[in-house]
Amino acid sequence: MAEVLTLTTPISLTTYKVRRLSMDWTDARIDILVLASNGDKLAFVYSGPVATTLMIALNKANLSTISLQARILNQLVSDGKLTAGTITGTPD
Repeated sequence: MAEVLTLTTPISLTTYKVRRLSMDWTDARIDILVLASNGDKLAFVYSGPVATTLMIALNKANLSTISLQARILNQLVSDGKLTAGTITGTPD
């Protein structure tokens, strides 16, 4: 089962799961698509220097300690794009 973010304070849904990640190094852009438990798809974009900084960090990250999907969900929560919660499950 893929990792999911279970909301600390549920709204009309309870989890989010990373559906797609696209990193464009040339144009300094990250596109993320997240699937909510109610079926809604949420799109997020990072661009410019912020995207470059995040891509460099991901490129150098030790993904054996924290998975790529968990890092993405944590970043979206940290940036206030998703509601806080707990990440559970195992990486696919």
